[in-house]
Amino acid sequence: MPKEDCKYWDKCYQRNEAHLEKYNHPSKATDTPKMAPKRKPTDKEEEAGESAKTCSSNKTADTMDAEKDLGNYESETAELHKEAMSNIAGKNYMEILEKRIRLSVQQEYDNLCESNEFIRHKFLVEMPPDFYEFWKFIDTLKKDTTKVAALKHIETLFQLQLVGPFEFLAGKFHKAKMGEPGDYLRHWRFYYDPPEFQTIFVRKGSGVHYGYWRDVPQDKERLLLARNDCTQNCEFQFVAGNIFDAFLYYLEHDFHGTPFTASQVAATKKAVKQYISDNSLGLAQLDDLTKERNKRVMAKSFHRAGIVVPYERKSQQGYRPLTVSDAELKKILALFERKDLNDGSDNAKQAVLEKLQPVANAANIAVDECDFGTALELGLDLFSSGHKELHMLVSSLLVPAYSLLSRPQFIAIAKAHMEQRSRELNLSMFDVLK
Repeated sequence: MPKEDCKYWDKCYQRNEAHLEKYNHPSKATDTPKMAPKRKPTDKEEEAGESAKTCSSNKTADTMDAEKDLGNYESETAELHKEAMSNIAGKNYMEILEKRIRLSVQQEYDNLCESNEFIRHKFLVEMPPDFYEFWKFIDTLKKDTTKVAALKHIETLFQLQLVGPFEFLAGKFHKAKMGEPGDYLRHWRFYYDPPEFQTIFVRKGSGVHYGYWRDVPQDKERLLLARNDCTQNCEFQFVAGNIFDAFLYYLEHDFHGTPFTASQVAATKKAVKQYISDNSLGLAQLDDLTKERNKRVMAKSFHRAGIVVPYERKSQQGYRPLTVSDAELKKILALFERKDLNDGSDNAKQAVLEKLQPVANAANIAVDECDFGTALELGLDLFSSGHKELHMLVSSLLVPAYSLLSRPQFIAIAKAHMEQRSRELNLSMFDVLK
């Protein structure tokens, strides 16, 4: 028999099996909603639709034009990416970038070589007027020749190499292989040369060299010229107040002439004096500059040139003496030479550092109290001692001293020098970079 419908229909809550077997519980049929018939668009609506399509089409075209007009940066990046991806199997993406960077750096270097700004940029100093006048004089000694040949002429006649900024003026840096910043700062920087000294003359094959002395990196007027022989000691001697007198001093004291060169030397000395007279050059003299500088020297130091720092006499700020004398400091450094300590271990270094630490601490306290010259003196003395084992201590003294004295160029020079300090006599970067 067919089952009866439950009076509660689909609302029945019973789950009893007997009830479910006796009565039907069909669910209610779901009525499908009726959709309204589509209405045909009117003529006006059709025109509006066509207009919308046209606008949409125009907008797409404008967008495509804008994408074509990408900026230089985006287009170059896309080009680089495309180039790298097309060569992904054979080339490295970074190699492509590095090549372009090198080309950019080379272009910047070539542009720098076109002006004397190269000297300031690479050597961190500027040359005084007498330097450029002397270069003009060199051209008069051998006319109708190249600048490099003029340098070679002086070297052949007098065994004198004109180096550093002279080599730039002669064009030797223009086509040379580019080096790191430190290579230029070490160029012809001899073992005992402090940051204040810049080599310009070298007696060929020897440690005898002459250069400008600057107490402040920005100095470019009335500079003293000093001489040192690095094969002998760390001491510098002021020999001239201008480069012409330094050249004459070299011919008189360091040029090893022969009877065959005597006439050439005499003629050159005469030519120097004639050039100075003809051009009415008002050159500074050694005695005047030395006397003027001695008033500002705070301490002699191991290199004997002395250190110059600002000093306020009323408050006595700027410099205080070291806690040890020069003799006592040299006695401490002599521990490096003691045979019982110099056994290949660090015994000598440890013994020296143990003695130096209180002196260095006192110098650092002096810096904190505005006596910057004290750390400068100790740092330069330890540098002049020549012991590479002390370079870290030297750096810890010179960096704050030069920084607080507003001489950051000397920090860069000192660091570059101590990184590759050499006792060699050929210190040309051109040979190093071969």
